[in-house]
This record gives sequence, structure tokens and C-alpha cells, in this order.
Amino acid sequence: MNETVSAMPAQPTADYDWLLAWTDWTRRGDRRVEAVFPLETFLARSGTTHGAWLLEFLSWKCERLVIDGCWYEARLDHLPGRIDVRIVMDR
Repeated sequence: MNETVSAMPAQPTADYDWLLAWTDWTRRGDRRVEAVFPLETFLARSGTTHGAWLLEFLSWKCERLVIDGCWYEARLDHLPGRIDVRIVMDR
């Protein structure tokens, strides 16, 4: 019997930890802050792609919730001629 072992998928290379050092947050209440980035800028800073970033971000934000108790949300704002990523952090 000839068995083929499939290769394990590569670990995500995206890195959202740059958000932890981001200082230009806008306050949205007692515990919530937000930052807005053009989608292409966000993808480049994070080292990811259009097709992968949502799932990778979901994994990262769950990890951050366990580590430091902060909840992160990502929303896409579709504007004329561009798309922005709105990151909301709840401490």
C-alpha cells in the first residue's frame, strides 16, 4: 500500500502585534478606542493578504483576549474609491 502524507499547512505569517504599540487610537467611550486604516496599509503592516486576513485576525484577537483581556473587532468601511479597516479595541 502506497501512503502519501500530506504536508501540514504553513502557519499564518500575519502579525497584528503592531496594533499593541499603536498610539493613535480615538476614544469611543470609557473602555473603547478605535483606529482606522486604509485596507492596503493594514494588509501590508500585518503581512497578510485579502483572502487570509479575516481568519488570521480572528485567531489573533482570540489569543489577545486570553492573554490580556482586550477584545478587538475589525470592520470594513466601504467608501467611494477605497475600503478602510476600522479596528475597535475594548479594554
